[in-house]
Amino acid sequence: MKYLISLVCVFSCYAAALAAAPSNASLERLLAVTEVEKMLGTMHQQMEGMMKSGMDQALRGKSLPPEAEQAAATLRGKLVASMRQELSWESMKDLYIQVYAESFSQEEIDGLIAFYESPAGKAFVAKMPMVMQKSMAMMQQRMGPIIQRMQQSMQEAIAEVQAIKPAAPKP
Repeated sequence: MKYLISLVCVFSCYAAALAAAPSNASLERLLAVTEVEKMLGTMHQQMEGMMKSGMDQALRGKSLPPEAEQAAATLRGKLVASMRQELSWESMKDLYIQVYAESFSQEEIDGLIAFYESPAGKAFVAKMPMVMQKSMAMMQQRMGPIIQRMQQSMQEAIAEVQAIKPAAPKP
């Protein structure tokens, strides 16, 4: 019995090892039908919005001279340009292909392409940005109270630590 189980395991591992690696052409087709490049552009826009909101929030209530406001806008522009360059489709495409090639067999890629070219798959791709946007908004709503509770707990812990009096040194 042990021999039979061992034999099945060996053949299963051998069959998995023989699974055809996906071709670059099929990987590029999958990236095209799933509109990864477009999704990356949307992600850039969202990151830019978060960056702007973060800077605006950090500067809220501060009266800055026009030169400082201009410097902040220039810095934000440089950060956005750097992010867009580092995370551009041209620089990320090979990374996506590598990850997909290491993660899926040719048979799986073919199945994914078939799905994403189907009406259901096209609807999934078309609606996913809206789903992600709504999910992020809901997560932000949930995170607000959680962050407030964490900050309160941290303040309480700091107060407790500060209230501890050091032990008198032993002579």
